[in-house]
Amino acid sequence: MNLIALAIIGGILGRLAAGWAAVLLWDMNSGGLLECSACHAKVSRFQRWVRLRPYRCKCGKASTIFWPLGSTFALAPTFALFGWLLLDVNCQAVHEVRPDSPLWASRLPFHLTLIFLLWVATLTDLLDYVVPDEVVYVGIFIGVVSAFATGELQMIHIWVNWDEALVTTSGPYLPDWMKNHQHLHGLAWSLAGLACGASLTWLVRTLSHWLLGQPALGFGDVTLMALIGSFIGWQPTLCVLAIAPLVGVVIGITVRLTTGRSFIAYGPYLAASALIVICSWRWLWADYWMLRDIFSHWPTIVGMIVGSLAALTIMLLGLQVFRRLPADRMRK
Repeated sequence: MNLIALAIIGGILGRLAAGWAAVLLWDMNSGGLLECSACHAKVSRFQRWVRLRPYRCKCGKASTIFWPLGSTFALAPTFALFGWLLLDVNCQAVHEVRPDSPLWASRLPFHLTLIFLLWVATLTDLLDYVVPDEVVYVGIFIGVVSAFATGELQMIHIWVNWDEALVTTSGPYLPDWMKNHQHLHGLAWSLAGLACGASLTWLVRTLSHWLLGQPALGFGDVTLMALIGSFIGWQPTLCVLAIAPLVGVVIGITVRLTTGRSFIAYGPYLAASALIVICSWRWLWADYWMLRDIFSHWPTIVGMIVGSLAALTIMLLGLQVFRRLPADRMRK
């Protein structure tokens, strides 16, 4: 598919994402897209959903919000970049998964839908620290139903054994039921990803509550990881949780040093980590990090889970200390 077309679609959806985020935050901080900050007059639907430039209210107050325009220009290149990586660079091509349908007609729209939903959740989380149930539950429904209906949207099968003794004789082991029941396998890997994302994030939330006296993650982060898992499966979901602490540290320090803002919701870290994983899956699974060997060995998987949970918890503890440091001192 033409990358320019993907960029145009991404730009349109980026602007619609801003409007949807504002509507979802109707009684909260909607970012100025619902009413005038001076006279509280309702903003027209055109200004809320379509207009890119700041508007001027009838009372004479000029709007100063630019984030809907930023949303447009953020999602446009993201769509184009992902399309290029998936279709031209084959960023998700692995030996074990050979879908019958072309990627542009199956996995591309599937994962672009995920990116759009993650972007809406990111906007609402940045505006008012909320991940709306409407985004999460709609996304989970789309992810699970699509996986079941097609039977070939997985980045990796629910189980692949790359044990060296098996590979040298017959190649990687794939359970027969996955080959004979593709639609059930689609349902299985999606639900496994959902359960993995939700349960492990809930565990981190519980641990942080026990250590800090209050949960460092909101329940919206738990449901957001359930959404991500339903689209990508349990192995990529573990990768998302593993790299999220690093992404969180990089983004947190950057924002703290440049803006002085001491608190950023954790949802954007998870969304950014998910985007990194779906854009680099081939290298994570086989070409560089060789995670397929780890995911063929249950004790190593358990160790990865424990390590990821520990890293997430340590990062959350560190962020609590980091947020107490004055921004001016950090810049020095």
